[in-house]
Amino acid sequence: MPPGSPIWSAGPHNLGRWTLQSTRPLAGRSVLDAGCGSGAQCAWLLGEGADVTGLDLSPAMVDQARQRCGSAAKLMVADLADDLPLEPRSFDGVTCSLALHYLRDWQVPLASFARILRPGGWVVISLDHPFGAPLPDQRGGYFQHQLVSDTWNKADVEVTQHFWRRPLGQVADAFADAGLLIERISEPRPSAEAIRRFPTELRSVVDSPSFIVYRLRYWGAPA
Repeated sequence: MPPGSPIWSAGPHNLGRWTLQSTRPLAGRSVLDAGCGSGAQCAWLLGEGADVTGLDLSPAMVDQARQRCGSAAKLMVADLADDLPLEPRSFDGVTCSLALHYLRDWQVPLASFARILRPGGWVVISLDHPFGAPLPDQRGGYFQHQLVSDTWNKADVEVTQHFWRRPLGQVADAFADAGLLIERISEPRPSAEAIRRFPTELRSVVDSPSFIVYRLRYWGAPA
């Protein structure tokens, strides 16, 4: 199942939604949606009463987010690979859904998240699962940090998506190096409703991990 599939990212099937709910109450909290796409997560956060900022590399996605959220959210075009143009200690939380695995190097984005968070702030990150099934072009083993690709048909159009896989230890070390401590890990499985709606697409992932969600906490720079 490709990262970013609408089966996982839309509506009640949103990968990080259950983990985000664990950060409630969100009313009055300043939250960044890093890699906001078309704004579905921003809209949910607004509904929770959060003060929302969203950013995405794609101007077209940011335009869609503006259509969805209007002026209620602050939206901008920005690249997670660059230091984010946001004030230090200005956010209570960051959500980053299925975006970091498109980047080879996580040092800059994770350092940006830590810089903009107030002490005690949280980060919810969803990623391709490191224990996921090997992909056809995956030449190395589990311990390789490597670029892989997945191809599928969407509306009768063949789509290929490239992303980076890295072992779990590298993921945990990257978080720790940024001063982000792992509080909770969840491995979402498709709901009964999702299986009913998309039986063919979800058949191969019912009993094997596809994605993983981390809730992290920032208490200050690492020692």
